[in-house]
Amino acid sequence: MKYDFCYALNEGEILNEDHYEWPLFVLTICGSKVETLKISKRVMCTLKHLPLRLQVFYENNAEKCIEMGGGGDPSVFLDGNLLFEELIQAEKIKEIFEKLLKGEIMLKYATPKGNKEIKIEIEEFINLFNDNKAVLVDIRMPFEKKVWTLPFALDLDPETLKEKYTELPKDKLIVTACPGVGRSPFAAAFLREKGYNAKNLDGGLIELMKRLKGGKAKDIKVD
Repeated sequence: MKYDFCYALNEGEILNEDHYEWPLFVLTICGSKVETLKISKRVMCTLKHLPLRLQVFYENNAEKCIEMGGGGDPSVFLDGNLLFEELIQAEKIKEIFEKLLKGEIMLKYATPKGNKEIKIEIEEFINLFNDNKAVLVDIRMPFEKKVWTLPFALDLDPETLKEKYTELPKDKLIVTACPGVGRSPFAAAFLREKGYNAKNLDGGLIELMKRLKGGKAKDIKVD
């Protein structure tokens, strides 16, 4: 595989930043400075031709890497979730991200200009969920759900959404959610295009879990 240029991305730099219509993800590369720069260069080489944007951050503190859940040098996280933990080859990196974009859901149904219109605040979601007027769809990838699950959420992911969306109820608000807000807006946009009343959870699952921490978990009605 041949590329016209390759270089390590700077801290906070966004790969493919001019393509505002493409989904944006946060990539955190954790490990020694030498290894993080190597993997950053491979990311630039392989992913600049894919329909996505990546904002890159580095963490060179070994203890913090372990706290984040990484053990390899480097460990690579996408939207805060461990993606891989070794210095893999460029072709493998491309394969991983092509799989994430399988079905072109995030590209074809991306509506960044309308994202504000399809957001729902956490408190509003909880109220509607408790009134049996909304369902939560966990749009994370299967490897993410192996780490922690949400029993009260419906289980779909970007790879199966295109085939299984018809299983969702049409008489309720469909609220899509991922750890942050990198993927759920595109899932919501896809569902709206298919005739569903869908919104994405503002703040994502991590903020929802903070809201329901400890005794506040009783605020949401779960069977």
